Amino acid sequence: MEKFMLIFHGGIKQDASPEELQTNMGQWMAWVDKIQKEGRYVSGEALLPGGKLVSGQSTVTDGPYTEGKEVVGGFFVIEAANMEEAVAECQNSPDYAYGGRVQVRPVMKFDM
Repeated sequence: MEKFMLIFHGGIKQDASPEELQTNMGQWMAWVDKIQKEGRYVSGEALLPGGKLVSGQSTVTDGPYTEGKEVVGGFFVIEAANMEEAVAECQNSPDYAYGGRVQVRPVMKFDM
């Protein structure tokens, strides 16, 4: 199995009702539970808005500031046989309910 990082962009509905947010969170938990039961979930976290953007040794600014559709809301690391299988797993992402996207990136192996 190979490792893949799933990076969740957008999918944040600013005016969602508490009921919508609770429903969406339930969908996320069910999806994570499914991946865990398959033995493919490695790790993942949701990210808070804001932070700092570091550009070199002396430039630190507030941000990153991007359009809502570009905001990185979180990530997973999963195991899959190949890129096609990792992409197929993303077809069930709850992020799509609010127009989000999932970036799938292979994790580089290091022989140490």
